Amino acid sequence: MNKNFLDNKSVYKENVEFWDKIIQSLLQTEYTFAKYIATDDGYGNEFYDGNPIYNFMIESLNKGVRIIQEEAEDAQNQFAAWVNTAKLPDGNDIDELVINLQLSKETCLLAVDQEQIKKVA
Repeated sequence: MNKNFLDNKSVYKENVEFWDKIIQSLLQTEYTFAKYIATDDGYGNEFYDGNPIYNFMIESLNKGVRIIQEEAEDAQNQFAAWVNTAKLPDGNDIDELVINLQLSKETCLLAVDQEQIKKVA
């Protein structure tokens, strides 16, 4: 699923749908959330660069999560996460949890760890 996803638009879209299902299942009962980073140019032309592969903002908390997915270059499970301040298009700032990974079973489990999500919520 993550092999050559940056070069194959249909595989890329499968990755976006994968993250959407994961996040929806984790947060659907607790929060109202929406995308806060544009993933297209405003004319319907999607960016297929993996940054972000998926993002959401918890509106009531003014906090967000950005998942950056990189192409797997080796067998290592590369994963990093940090808290950042992001500027919204309206000029307001939000705290965001940034998760940067090469998708694997292990890194997916790290990304959806409830303790990671609670850092931003």
